Amino acid sequence: MIILPYPRRRAEIITFVKKHHYTRRSPGVWTVAYGIENKRGLLQAVIMCGPPPYPSIARAFCRDPLHTPHLIWQTRMVGAGVTRAQLNDLLLFAAHDLTERGYWWQTTLTDPTSRCVDGALLRLTQRGYTGEVYARNGWHYLGVSGGKNLQGFLIDGTSIHIRQGKTTLTFSNVRDHYPDAKVIRPLHGGAKSRWAQVFGNEQERAQRVLLMKYHVQPPELMTQPRLLTRRCKEVFA
Repeated sequence: MIILPYPRRRAEIITFVKKHHYTRRSPGVWTVAYGIENKRGLLQAVIMCGPPPYPSIARAFCRDPLHTPHLIWQTRMVGAGVTRAQLNDLLLFAAHDLTERGYWWQTTLTDPTSRCVDGALLRLTQRGYTGEVYARNGWHYLGVSGGKNLQGFLIDGTSIHIRQGKTTLTFSNVRDHYPDAKVIRPLHGGAKSRWAQVFGNEQERAQRVLLMKYHVQPPELMTQPRLLTRRCKEVFA
């Protein structure tokens, strides 16, 4: 396992994420990445962490605005050909390092309709991890984000994510950045499941849970789609 502070191996990380992440997109900037290399020194899994994409996310998470620098956002977790145990070890490895860096919380979102989870029986190329991986690694389930979130724009037939480097596209500024576009349509995403990991010793974790605005809830894990379930039954019958 390796630690890659930004921008070490930036181009390689972005290429790996775009190839294997279900959105085929990668953030352009992060703070630190944690990876698993194969025997040839090539990335096999990566966790990318950085500041929350919007200041409002940190303000909504922390009761005290002074604590927002202690929150880090998991922007991507991508694996190709890794086992459940390897993924668990990578999450633990990242947690230890982030604790040493002075972070109190790590948060991320998952898609409740993700089609694959990390495989207990098979090595799967992931298409979006469900909350199962976080639940078994001690993360707290914080409920579901409400409403339709603006994720991007369809500009003359091309999908453009709202985050473009340091710029965030909105309804009010998208025309300023694409003045020659003929057709601009918003792309909304569905609700996301919120997850957070609390760092520190037992006493510190108990205190830091109270410093979150969100309340810990029983996890709601994904049910596999019927097509995948039926196919698995055929394979393992």
